[in-house]
Amino acid sequence: MADNVELVFRRAALRLIPERASLLVAVSGGGDSVALLHLLTGLAARRDHRLVVAHLDHGLRRGSRADRRFVERLARDLGLTCIAERHEIGPLKLKRESPEESSRRIRRAFLLGAAKQAGADLIVTGHTMDDQAETILMRLVRGAGATALTGMAESGPGPFVRPLLELERDGLRAFLLRRDLAFRDDPSNRDLRFDRNRVRRLVLPALTEALNPRAARHLVKAARLLREDAVYLDGEAKGRLEALVWASGGALSFDAGELARQPRPIGKRVVRLALERAGVDPRRIGARHVEGVLQLAVGPGAKELHLPGGVFARRRGRRVILRRS
Repeated sequence: MADNVELVFRRAALRLIPERASLLVAVSGGGDSVALLHLLTGLAARRDHRLVVAHLDHGLRRGSRADRRFVERLARDLGLTCIAERHEIGPLKLKRESPEESSRRIRRAFLLGAAKQAGADLIVTGHTMDDQAETILMRLVRGAGATALTGMAESGPGPFVRPLLELERDGLRAFLLRRDLAFRDDPSNRDLRFDRNRVRRLVLPALTEALNPRAARHLVKAARLLREDAVYLDGEAKGRLEALVWASGGALSFDAGELARQPRPIGKRVVRLALERAGVDPRRIGARHVEGVLQLAVGPGAKELHLPGGVFARRRGRRVILRRS
């Protein structure tokens, strides 16, 4: 199993990471990210990669400082530079953000800043097939559209790459144990107050036991098939967006009748793209927001809609207007 891990990883890395690339490796100290670092270290000499380790301490629990010391020592033992910082979530949390959302936002900003500091071309993260399956399930029960249900991409947005998405967590643990490589166990991963932990510890095990031992792998396979359709439809929607939407006076406008006449799969995507262009964080756009804007276009009904990020959608005559308050 451990040998298969190296083979699958190597194929993904060759596909995602060009030779002589400078890489920032996100390492929490947990098994997935530690396995990623060791796998990259084994590949770096042959492909002339420069590696820099990045670690963020969120200060959410006791023991997080020990995780930082572990990662710094690991980087030092491997002869690598380590950029480690502590950003406590509490003072940085935005209104209506969950702790998980805050952690992701702050972590992403830290990694982008660390990559700039290190002069890195790419940021490599340790997301696995299990993480992908968990993400798909969480989005499914929140009513996400087809594009969101495809899960995380191997590459993007921006400089992020995820070469472990075809590998399961158990395989990575076997790789670490076979080589007697130490890693940290984060006790907060067992805290059932967090959505992902409930999916990880309750939902996926139930699916595995009751329906299919390879439930995670089949969820990810289904998402991959969805992605093919979603990519095509997204391309069609981008073309329609340019034809339907225009900017004027700091707002975006489109003809309500033309939007209402679009096939629903295209119309929903046009609205989502327009909301992103108007300044709504794409991670906060839900199905109800998209449906609400479509209803404005179809009418009758509400003439104004409050959207995330202080953006308003208003129906004026034959136009739907998106404007930040």
